Amino acid sequence: MTKKLYTERRFIRALEKGWISVEGVVSRFAKSDFNPLHHLGTLTIFMLVVLIATGAYLTLFYRPGAEVAYDTVAKISSTWYGSLIRSVHRYASDAMIILIILHLCRMFLGDRFWGPRWLAWTSGWIMLAMVWLTGTFGYWMIWDERAQWMTEFMMKNIAGYSGLTYISTDLASRTFSNFVIILFLHLFVPLIAFFFINIHSLRLSRARWWTPRWAAFQALVGLIVLSLIRPAMSYQPADLSRMVESVPVDSLYLVLLPLTDMWGNVIFWGLAILLVGSLFFLPWLAAGRDNGPAIVTDAKCTGCTLCYTDCPYDAIRMVERNDDSGYPKLAVVNASQCTACGICVGACPVDALDLKGGYNGEQVFGVVKGAMKREIKDGHPVTVLFASQRTQTLGGLPAKLNVNEEKASVGVTDWGSKDGARVVTAVLPSIGAVNIDWIKTLPNEGARDVVLLSAPYYDNVNREDAYSILNRLNNRPALVGEGLHWLEATPTDPQPVEKLLDDLHSETGQKNKPQPILPEIKQRNKLVPSLVGALLGTILLLGLFALALPLDVRTGMAAADESALRIAVDAKGKVELAEIPEGITLPEGADPEKIFGGTHYPMSVRVVIDGETVFEDVFKPTGVSGNGRIAALEFLEVESGVHVVELFIKDDSDDFRLAFSGEVNFEKGKVSVLAYDEKTDMFVLR
Repeated sequence: MTKKLYTERRFIRALEKGWISVEGVVSRFAKSDFNPLHHLGTLTIFMLVVLIATGAYLTLFYRPGAEVAYDTVAKISSTWYGSLIRSVHRYASDAMIILIILHLCRMFLGDRFWGPRWLAWTSGWIMLAMVWLTGTFGYWMIWDERAQWMTEFMMKNIAGYSGLTYISTDLASRTFSNFVIILFLHLFVPLIAFFFINIHSLRLSRARWWTPRWAAFQALVGLIVLSLIRPAMSYQPADLSRMVESVPVDSLYLVLLPLTDMWGNVIFWGLAILLVGSLFFLPWLAAGRDNGPAIVTDAKCTGCTLCYTDCPYDAIRMVERNDDSGYPKLAVVNASQCTACGICVGACPVDALDLKGGYNGEQVFGVVKGAMKREIKDGHPVTVLFASQRTQTLGGLPAKLNVNEEKASVGVTDWGSKDGARVVTAVLPSIGAVNIDWIKTLPNEGARDVVLLSAPYYDNVNREDAYSILNRLNNRPALVGEGLHWLEATPTDPQPVEKLLDDLHSETGQKNKPQPILPEIKQRNKLVPSLVGALLGTILLLGLFALALPLDVRTGMAAADESALRIAVDAKGKVELAEIPEGITLPEGADPEKIFGGTHYPMSVRVVIDGETVFEDVFKPTGVSGNGRIAALEFLEVESGVHVVELFIKDDSDDFRLAFSGEVNFEKGKVSVLAYDEKTDMFVLR
């Protein structure tokens, strides 16, 4: 199947347009510089910092172990500050999942997941899995009913020795090591996440790790408010002798457990592997194509390093030059990292860079100048408008500008003024593809106004579109004359463009042109939002984080309305020894089984309740060669009341023999256990 360009992937563009429209509504009130939705990635890292900080405090007072874990968590929550820190910790973990999912969606809708960006996409999914695993461990460490329900799920689906540990008569000592391991993983995995964050941003020249201070403050306020509204709670302490009737679980972390119960292991895990696998390999399953990579005309390259400095994806290297050009360096493009953003093309002062797919900055500028001169010759004042391909595709240019990227990247149209003014519009790969010399040349050759139309500063698809051109302007401030206009607008909203062009093409607008202002390179941590913007951003983040509340769904054990019986087997098993060869006498104390081996019998178990067989199965020895211990754990639902229970086993070549018989009082909501005792070779009730 032929891969499509950004402009041709219409379904994804429609979804992206909807997403950007929502962001535009927020930007309208909070101003685009203070839109939290433009900082989802760095907000995720901030949540990790919050989790590590609050987790460090909680770890100081937490004690692992089935006997003490619940009580230490209760003690932490007994003070207002302990409860607040625990609650912030809980909601920050939910917020991190939500922010990662939103960040992934934003990258997908912006077509920023394939090609050179595959590493960032796949590492993002790995980090999501790490966050999910860490949060799941955290819920288990509380050792309340929710942790018990998770343990019941594990015992049911994993069984074996792992499950048997939790029905031991010496539960505290048998499970202490499990608590320590889980605590270690809960602390260690988030630290590994920083390593993956580095991998995530490996192909970026200037990775931004830290969220702006105002956004961090808004997020922290949102977490605190949510924690005060609904503090994190523990439920009843875990008690494996009774069943969990109903307990709320966090769907962001634990939804797979009730779904597995509902659909079964095969269906759920089959669908989960298919879905997650498809998303993980999406960069190859749904790859598009671009107009890259950039190519260098060696004969023109002067080795000035401007393209190397401007490239946001670390796709250009400067290498030593050994020819007769007289220049010491030559720019070389790494095609595997080039995204065809065109920023390097705009940075090059000698037009030595083009895009292999057909974009040539020198040719486009030639078309713009030709169109402008024709209109000026006919007596029309001209405004030149530069816009990005993304803005044009998402509908950010007024339709009357007559630009159709599929037919031409430059269009000319009149703009309703008495003097017959014309607008020459050029669509470039990005606004960063504008060459600074164009801004110098166009006014000198007759352009009345030059408009640079950019997406919001922190919403450029190539990360540094706006920064690149603004940095060039700030390095040559003399080029900023009264005819140069910088406009940031949501890529889906053509109204700001229409308003600016209406103003420029009115008599009043031309007479009262404002003094030229050099657009600033924005320093994120120096920006201060207005009161309305700060309040709106805080409310937005609070609303996103509050999604964790309705996602707490109740679940429980289906058998909780009646009673249950566990069958536990942990046995060495019986062995039919191999024959000792004639003439061989073993020394005293030698074990013939270890020397000559033998046949290890499986254990067959049959459970009869009130004369009716309710369970029968065969449990084989563990181990590669089938000579290990026999471990099994089964859960049987039983109607409440007094029942006669008989349990038969067969663990040798003989027939079944009775291993337990007696009346058992099955109390509602309680679990009885029949465990195999090797010393008596019988099952005992406990």
